[in-house]
Order: sequence, then structure tokens, then C-alpha cells
Amino acid sequence: MTREIYEAQTAARKAALREKLLQLLPTGEIYKTLEIGCGHGHFLVRYAQAHAERFCLGIDLIAQRLAAAQRKAQRAEVSNVHFLKARAEELLGCLPMGFLWNEILVFYPDPWPKKRHHKHRLLQEAFLSQLSQHIVPNARLHFETDDGDYFEAVCDCVAQHPNWERVDEHVYKVDTLFAERTGRNGKHAVFACVKAGDKEAGNTTEQVCV
Repeated sequence: MTREIYEAQTAARKAALREKLLQLLPTGEIYKTLEIGCGHGHFLVRYAQAHAERFCLGIDLIAQRLAAAQRKAQRAEVSNVHFLKARAEELLGCLPMGFLWNEILVFYPDPWPKKRHHKHRLLQEAFLSQLSQHIVPNARLHFETDDGDYFEAVCDCVAQHPNWERVDEHVYKVDTLFAERTGRNGKHAVFACVKAGDKEAGNTTEQVCV
């Protein structure tokens, strides 16, 4: 594939994503939750049921997973949750002007355990900087992994980032398929909850466990 073809395909994909977002995203002051790597929707559908007043969007790169997630939402008759095939960086870049998230969920992302593959990990300085431009003050980023090395790397990145800080809050009981498999394997998940570092903003929202 030539560079010209790649760039044309990327531009077309982003244009289609912008169009979908314009049709899908709500307007007004509604609490907005984004799950990155939503998989089969195991967590987000139940979350949306428990928080019917919130707009929920799950993104993933596997079409079969998204189809399964959509079927779960339809069976549960949940109308406030939606699913899209999209890369996290591209989704943020295609958001309408002024659209800000209250909450970001990242549960059990690929840890890319080999050192030469660490560059592919999602939660790194560049992504945290991009994400900080698309959230309300004191927005929460809930991160969970069972990979200790990835956990420490994210904590180190957050500690050095000017827009984020770690807070010791475990808000949600995460019942994704990955969490269930982790439990069956006898491992222990490691939790981190970080937030945008605007301490003077007063619009934080109390979270409820699901």
C-alpha cells in the first residue's frame, strides 16, 4: 500500500467517523462516559442500565465484539449506550468542538508485555495529553489491569504529567470477561484511578458502584 492510498483511506475513515458522531452524540449538559476497548459490552451495558441518565459510548476495533455488545444492549432494552468501531486517538480527534467527556473507562487494555512492543500501549504521555483536551475539569479516568509492569508504567506516566494525578479510589466493580478470566486464573487485578489535575474546579460527580 502506498502512502497516498493509506492517507486517503485514513481521511475517509475519519470523515465517516465524524458523520457518525454528529448523528450520535448528545447535546447539552449530560454526563458522558466513554469506554475504550469495550469488547463485548459486558460492563458498559450493565453500567448504562444503572445510570440511565448518562450517555455511554463504547469503542473497540473488533467488529464481532461490537455486534455482540449491540445485541446485549438491545436485549436489555437500554437506549443510552452506543457502540462504534474506532481507534481512541481518532475518536478524540473527530469529536465536535466543545464536546467533553466526564469519565473515561479503560479496563484490561492490551499490556503489550514485550519491551519492544511497549510503544503500542495506549496509556502513555501523548495519549494522556490528547485526552486532557477532551474532558471536563476533574474528569475521571478509571484504569484497571492485571499486568503489574503496565500498571507501574501508567502510574509513573501520570506522576510526571502536568494534567493528571493519581487518586486512590476504586469506584467500580469491573465484571468484564477479562476480569472474570483473571479471577478464575487466580491472579489479582491492580487498580488505578486518575483524574485531571484541576483541583479548583467544583463540578465533580459522585460515583456509584455497579
